[in-house]
Amino acid sequence: MKNKTIVVMGNGPSLKDVDFDMLKGLDSFGLNAAYRAYERMNWWPTYHGCFDYRVTDNHKENYQKLISDSPIKKCFYIRDYFGSHEKFQHVNLQQFGSTNKINQSTEDFSSFCDNGNSGANASSVSICLGYKKIILLGVDCNYVEFVDGCERDGAGLKIKETPDKNPNYWFDDYQQAGDEYNVPRGEDFHLPTWNMFAYRAAHAGIEVVNCSPTTTLRCFERKTLEEAIK
Repeated sequence: MKNKTIVVMGNGPSLKDVDFDMLKGLDSFGLNAAYRAYERMNWWPTYHGCFDYRVTDNHKENYQKLISDSPIKKCFYIRDYFGSHEKFQHVNLQQFGSTNKINQSTEDFSSFCDNGNSGANASSVSICLGYKKIILLGVDCNYVEFVDGCERDGAGLKIKETPDKNPNYWFDDYQQAGDEYNVPRGEDFHLPTWNMFAYRAAHAGIEVVNCSPTTTLRCFERKTLEEAIK
């Protein structure tokens, strides 16, 4: 692999200020429902993934289309119901906390240590693919736990009405009526799981740079995107 750097894109509000032209020539990893923006932009990441069971089930049909119809090189999902396709990689996610191993090769996809959140898991997949430097964008980790238009749905949440403004994401209709998802739990879950991934990445000799200007994370080196890609 000639290019050892990858951009892992969270879907936080700061991503809307990114000039996507700056990402030309860089491999990238998109997540979850961001495909809605990619379709409008006619811009596609190298990889796409989802590491949340509830979200994967909710977007199943659209993820199948990403596998079969989009220019995305490879899709990484934790459900195995997408069938056999050269663009699909099943990631057999182990129960969180059941193992603390460091995922380091494609062989680990068959028994993958859960890093706790989709961004960290996408970063861990990137390490397995051989990337040595990870640039984080849109990893703000400053969630509003209950946005306008959401309602309780069992243990999770559901969007009853598409919100006019969504403070958690880089475009307002990232979540749309009918979407099911989990309570974000930014402070008590996302934050500590990112800290845990930072330890694992450092142990594996991986450089991680957070270029999200409004991030609450303090576990990675901070740079502007311009500085990080030089």
